[in-house]
Amino acid sequence: MRKKIVMFFNKEKPEKNPFTEFKNKQEVYFDFFKQGHAAGLDMYIASKEMGCPGKLKFNSPLFFNGKNFKKMAAAIKADAIYDRSGGLKFPTAAVSSRTLNTRSFKDLCYSKNKMYKILGDFMPKSFKIKNQNDFEKKLNLFLKDELVVIKPSSGLGGKGITIDTVSNIKKSNYSIEKESVLQKFVDTSSGIGGIVRGRHDLRVVIVFGKIIFASLRTPKKDSLLANVAQGGKIKELPLEKLPTAVKRNALKIQKILDKKFNYPIYSIDFGIEKGKPFVFELNDQIGFPSKKMKSYKLFNGALIKSLARLAVKN
Repeated sequence: MRKKIVMFFNKEKPEKNPFTEFKNKQEVYFDFFKQGHAAGLDMYIASKEMGCPGKLKFNSPLFFNGKNFKKMAAAIKADAIYDRSGGLKFPTAAVSSRTLNTRSFKDLCYSKNKMYKILGDFMPKSFKIKNQNDFEKKLNLFLKDELVVIKPSSGLGGKGITIDTVSNIKKSNYSIEKESVLQKFVDTSSGIGGIVRGRHDLRVVIVFGKIIFASLRTPKKDSLLANVAQGGKIKELPLEKLPTAVKRNALKIQKILDKKFNYPIYSIDFGIEKGKPFVFELNDQIGFPSKKMKSYKLFNGALIKSLARLAVKN
């Protein structure tokens, strides 16, 4: 019997072209469904409007017949779900084991303090900050002229990040309003030999236990943040150009996470300081590559294999 794979969204998608909103990635999404269909899987799109997010049953999902999407009259029961909803409302505990990624992995990726507990050996010196008093004590563990980073434990897209010297932060009477991270600043200004001259983030994407593609993000002029949401630029980086130390650490992290969280799909953001890689964070919601990225078919193929494994295992 063919296994049923559901791509799950928060909102219902149009039947004619479910991927209109993804613009230059539309063809990449269609390729994902074509690869799944060719691999002998029944491929569907569903949303919380089409069924109870707490269960595996979805009413009237969109079925991909190899060429087009058709709305089904009957309900289907998913064998594996690829979560594209974002946030922490899904998956529930009832469907977590059948979902890529599991709820426990999403919880990890939404908390930089939880990340540090597991991956502290690969990250810059960091401290969990619970309140103002805790912050002032931990700040004294750094030199007064040292650059530090303050960021929300659950923040995304570079929002709410402060980078400054300890002395300047003390003078500003900085106020902690929610659980945060106090971290040593990683100076990436020396760049990566043969790849980039200045400040950067290097993102490595891992699917089904392998490094599938990488991208380089660089900040806009006079900024220390390379996040695209903060004006940074992004480009694909050929895997053969990945520094050996980054590959080595990424694969060490992969072994830890795959064993603990059942082969999730995720990215690791690195910064290189004088040749040494440091992990900034993990991301569980991986945007599909654009069509111009050479690795998009490889990404889709690995994702299909990961979902097929999940469907069979369950």
